[in-house]
Amino acid sequence: MSSYDAMYGMSSGSGHVDMSSSSHHRRPKHHKKWRQQQNAQRAKAAQQDQEEDDEDAMEEVEFADYAPAKLKVGGPHPDPVVENASLAAVEPPDLGEDPLADLPEEIVEENRLSGLQLESIAYANYRFAKSLADGSRCGFFIGDGAGMGKGRQLAGIIAQQSRRGHGRHVWISVSNDLKFDAERDLADILGLPPAPRESCGVDRHADRRLPVYALSKLSYERLSRQIRDGVVFLTYAALIAKNHKGLRRVEQLIDWCGGADFEGCVMFDESHKAKNLQTQSGKPTKVAEAVMELQKALPRAKIVYCSATGASEPRHLAYMARLGLWDGAEDGAAPFDDFDSFKQIVDSRGVGMMELIAMHLKQQGALVCRALSFQHCTFELVDGVMDAHLEKVYDRAVELWAQLRLVLLKMLGDKTLKNPFDTSSDDSATGATMDENDVDEFGLVSSSYAAKLHKASKQTKTKEKKRDRANGMLWRYFWGAHQRFFKDLCVAAKVPAVIEQVETALAEGKCAVVGLQSTGEARTSDALDDDKASGQGDGVTLDDFVSAPRATFEKFVKKLFPLPETDDDDDDLDDDDDDDADVGGP
Repeated sequence: MSSYDAMYGMSSGSGHVDMSSSSHHRRPKHHKKWRQQQNAQRAKAAQQDQEEDDEDAMEEVEFADYAPAKLKVGGPHPDPVVENASLAAVEPPDLGEDPLADLPEEIVEENRLSGLQLESIAYANYRFAKSLADGSRCGFFIGDGAGMGKGRQLAGIIAQQSRRGHGRHVWISVSNDLKFDAERDLADILGLPPAPRESCGVDRHADRRLPVYALSKLSYERLSRQIRDGVVFLTYAALIAKNHKGLRRVEQLIDWCGGADFEGCVMFDESHKAKNLQTQSGKPTKVAEAVMELQKALPRAKIVYCSATGASEPRHLAYMARLGLWDGAEDGAAPFDDFDSFKQIVDSRGVGMMELIAMHLKQQGALVCRALSFQHCTFELVDGVMDAHLEKVYDRAVELWAQLRLVLLKMLGDKTLKNPFDTSSDDSATGATMDENDVDEFGLVSSSYAAKLHKASKQTKTKEKKRDRANGMLWRYFWGAHQRFFKDLCVAAKVPAVIEQVETALAEGKCAVVGLQSTGEARTSDALDDDKASGQGDGVTLDDFVSAPRATFEKFVKKLFPLPETDDDDDDLDDDDDDDADVGGP
């Protein structure tokens, strides 16, 4: 018997209703509100059940050993590879007679790419031969995990399309540093040595090399006047950039590509950066909008989405318009009418429905999603990496920051420190002075002076609030620099132990992969710029290592304690000190 039946005296066994009193058959006074509460509770319980089912489904994920089903060329991958068991149950489409046509033969013969990587090139080529209902070219999604060589797969796709006469391509990623990785991968699969850095000699293989241009190094004028055919590499941040004249990078790219007739590749590496095209607030991010603008302006471009974390919920797939989930190919209808219906249906059915979507994409040849097997992996936490010298350095650093904190407290208390975050001193005077017009004929304070006092009081309170806020910002700045300093110091302290572990692994014939929280690129770039500005360097090379902890400390000191003759204007308060991704390294 339900709580609703019990409340109204109904027995589920007999169906008898007690009507001995006329009041019994009347509904409660707050019946509507009560039903709403009951419905809300049921909906919440159903949601919790769904979430628990989803968690159970994720915990019970099984994997199967993976090998290409349709492509029988290429060597084995260096490590064992697996695939989600649900995806393994689906067979991809046949590839046709020669899916690797126009790819240089030596790439396959010399095993420059594994069979798994060649499979991605083959299925990308398979998809590029198809079109969506609106005439735009079908795209491809590489969802491989770490260690599968996604960059080399992208390079292989570009190499194949370049041999077909498409000389211009776009490669978008998350960091400018990855431009060198793209150059390396393209050179490696073509059997060329790495391209020499600028001002380091003549490139003897320039005629065979596919040049990679960093868009950040080029001006906003037409690209065709600055570069020839090749690969334009840029970050998602550069994609949404514009100059003071309002010229936009995305429009510059579209112009260089040639608009609707462009048939080169557009590689969205780490494509999850565009996942917020559909947000809960209803406002898409600028990156997502720019990615969609680029796809719409280049309908015949060969689009590849590449990310190990492409989507964690249905709305994150909104930017992947070329997969044909809601705009079917010419030879088949789409599973969904539009993105809204896709999102609504998949949202209501949870993780199981997401798996079905992935299975459908694989069946259409639109997705590869493999990962390295961890079957024989072990985990070891190496502790005790600090020797006596490093412990002494750490202790002295603690004393230094503790002393700096005491100095700040004393100077703020004495009001001898000019807080760079405090703008209250820029306000006009707020004092209220009395003159003869502020006293009436009875010697009492006039209403005009009372209003003046009230206004002065409000201005004083506003000024105090600004000062308190500025002090809060100063301490946030202090603790932010403090955290970055010790994070970088800890990373530096681990380097000797990491080198020892790497040397041991190499001696055993293993491959060593080192992951860093941060690279120190920002501090190195700052040091290069400072050397060049002071005339002590060429802006390309350094005579010594750059200490990220020291750079962090020096920047904080210069900010808070500038010398009288120092022009501190270029160190404005809207810098990237809070961006830990660009700070670090020993």
